[in-house]
Amino acid sequence: MLPRRLFFYGTLTHEHSNTLTETLLPRLGGPPRRGWVRGALFLRRDPLGVYPVLMPGAGRVYGWVYVGLRPIPRAVLAAFDAWEYCDPRRPARGEYRRANLVVHTRSGPLRAAAYLPNRRAPLGLRAVPGGDFAAYAAAHGLPVLTE
Repeated sequence: MLPRRLFFYGTLTHEHSNTLTETLLPRLGGPPRRGWVRGALFLRRDPLGVYPVLMPGAGRVYGWVYVGLRPIPRAVLAAFDAWEYCDPRRPARGEYRRANLVVHTRSGPLRAAAYLPNRRAPLGLRAVPGGDFAAYAAAHGLPVLTE
């Protein structure tokens, strides 16, 4: 079943500029809603910039719910899946998988798909205090992964 909403907490939000945020987010419909999910957020460094990793935890991880066309078109999902190294036909094989989470918003909880890692986080990841990747990256002048 194709999701009707996506929850993004990192490089795929309108707070960052890359090919997908500029071309695909506008195709998802109305304005995004601020929300949070239960979990712990960690920062991963890549030669091209930093990006977040959402892991199980008791804290709050902040992001945005994007409400798509009903349901979100397969081509749009395929582009997000490719960015996240997600293979929906074989979810356990990809680096990430799409999973439904409860997102808490001002208007109440709702379900949305989010990308979660398939493997345990590698050692050496830095926790993101406050669970807000965009705010943390901006406050520390960190280059965000854009490719």
